[in-house]
Amino acid sequence: MNLKKEIIVRGIKLLDIGYITAIYSLLGIFLAKVCDKINGPFDKEKEDKKPIWRILVELILYLWFIGIVIYIVRNIVPLIPFPLDGVYGFKHILVKEVIHATMFSITFFYFQTYYKNKIEHLLHRLQ
Repeated sequence: MNLKKEIIVRGIKLLDIGYITAIYSLLGIFLAKVCDKINGPFDKEKEDKKPIWRILVELILYLWFIGIVIYIVRNIVPLIPFPLDGVYGFKHILVKEVIHATMFSITFFYFQTYYKNKIEHLLHRLQ
């Protein structure tokens, strides 16, 4: 591969990484806010009445749900076309950020207020 082609392909890859990061991040924020809306506001008084084992079970079930959401998103995002796919032989699907939903997972967890409050409440009760 000549130097010019190598530089162009690497430049396209950098654009693709930014493209994928933006898609995963926006989806993570959006779906986190949807989950918060579904769960409603965190009610500390209601949580105080629950035994610790029940809170743990609810958190585990919610993690299970989160895992399923991550799986679905990870399988849908690679289907979104990248405008420069095929240019100079560049293959969008081979970029690791496309098939790994790391950025989605980070933003999805970070922006879920209800889930974070529930974990903090449990940790406070365990002290």
